[in-house]
Amino acid sequence: MNINIEIFKRYASGKKLRIIKGLSDQELLAISPETVTRIIKEEGTNFYKSRDKRLHITAKFKTGNNWDSTFTGVELIKGKLYVSLYVQYSNTDTEVTETYAKFFSMGEYRGFVHYEDRYGNPQTDYFTYSQSDKARSIKSLLLEYVQRKYKLNDNGNQE
Repeated sequence: MNINIEIFKRYASGKKLRIIKGLSDQELLAISPETVTRIIKEEGTNFYKSRDKRLHITAKFKTGNNWDSTFTGVELIKGKLYVSLYVQYSNTDTEVTETYAKFFSMGEYRGFVHYEDRYGNPQTDYFTYSQSDKARSIKSLLLEYVQRKYKLNDNGNQE
């Protein structure tokens, strides 16, 4: 099943949710950047006084690497796609932005955060996303899109 075509077909919201939940990791990772761009253009929110858009993942659909990082959304800035990640490390946390192409490239993604500890010494912490973590991130993005497009409540029914 090609999710790049199926997500925009005129199906009922329940059928789209079933399709998304039934996709394998390989099918989820086959989503194209053009599809993600269209999703953001349709249901993303504008940045303040800008054409740039962001599709923020709500708490219901947030996912991550089940350790120290959470996938929080996708941004379209000046025609380029970026991924937003919320990273927790040592004694603080931060928001990290990475290019879509680099984050969703084949293989494991290894990101890092540079910071200073309480003594002013430079530190680096790393976080990783496996292929299955990335697939769960795409699934959360698609579920958020359907939720917003059809204005569904928490039970999956239209409001």
